[in-house]
Amino acid sequence: MAKDYSKQMAPYVELPKFEEYKEWFKDYFDLERASEGIDKGILKVCLKTCDHKPYWSGGFHRACSQLSRFISLDHENEVIIWTTKYDNWIQDQDPNGWDRYADERFDHQYFDDMNLIKNMLFDLDVPTIGAIPGPGFHWDGPLLCDITIIADDVYFDDPHLSSGMVSGDGMGLLLQQGIGLKRANYLILCAGQINAQTALDWGMVSEVAPKGKVMERAMECARIIKSAPYHARMVASSLCKRPLQRALMDDLRVNTLSEAYSTQISLNYGNYGGTDDDQVDERFSGIWWRWRCSKDSDEELLNPRTYEGKKHDRVTAVEWFKAKHPEEYAELAKDLDGDHDYK
Repeated sequence: MAKDYSKQMAPYVELPKFEEYKEWFKDYFDLERASEGIDKGILKVCLKTCDHKPYWSGGFHRACSQLSRFISLDHENEVIIWTTKYDNWIQDQDPNGWDRYADERFDHQYFDDMNLIKNMLFDLDVPTIGAIPGPGFHWDGPLLCDITIIADDVYFDDPHLSSGMVSGDGMGLLLQQGIGLKRANYLILCAGQINAQTALDWGMVSEVAPKGKVMERAMECARIIKSAPYHARMVASSLCKRPLQRALMDDLRVNTLSEAYSTQISLNYGNYGGTDDDQVDERFSGIWWRWRCSKDSDEELLNPRTYEGKKHDRVTAVEWFKAKHPEEYAELAKDLDGDHDYK
């Protein structure tokens, strides 16, 4: 018999239901959740840009922190898988997706940068699984999950310093927590890379799956987790999050402010913008992120870095991108050669 709660002085606040907030975020995420059977309550968060593969942008940047907060309020989300349906993780930038970012730089670099990382750990009080189907950058979301499963062609690096930026948005901090201080510092300062097997051997990820099998493995792990009692798996997940939560409490704010401070100095010096400036604007950094995600960069990035190799990172990446993706480069070149208000 259903209980009668009508005598309470005021009803519970009704929050947005799944179908409603799913529509709010449809430009950046496909949200899928089974309503019955063994998969009931498993939420798949699949990154995208409209009907395309995910293109990183100011709007995407903000939407990640907004979504994690909303899905945390829906207690029908019992296990969350953070992934994409496409073959690779984020490899591209929306070249026109950063104009508003420039106009709202403080909000983006202070609130959004911190909340993108913080909300994944402090708001999502349920078991989480990061599933990376292929190489890409801004892998911080899946790495913040309790379990991280990656494809065998994934690379990890932190190319911020290559673009003249301080690594303060969480990637450097996660590397230090995941693979140890000295290994992480080497990748941060010398802009090297590690492959999937090394990431597994060094304790950065939970499992390496064959290409095309990552989501299958993530779902299998989600079902295993769901087989435990509801209260037990929720509290167990909170213990899994504790070590990273402590690290974020200690260092996330100073990391975020360091990146914002460094960017402001580049802006003040007038040396921010195109690929020849000290710090490259986000719209152009996708040029060498795509190169860094390709097999063509393996010899340079997976081996010990050299001064000559590091010195030519940008030039090599631009020439590679120009040869491999001439039409995309032609569009970007219009902006590289023109005037733009980056402030």
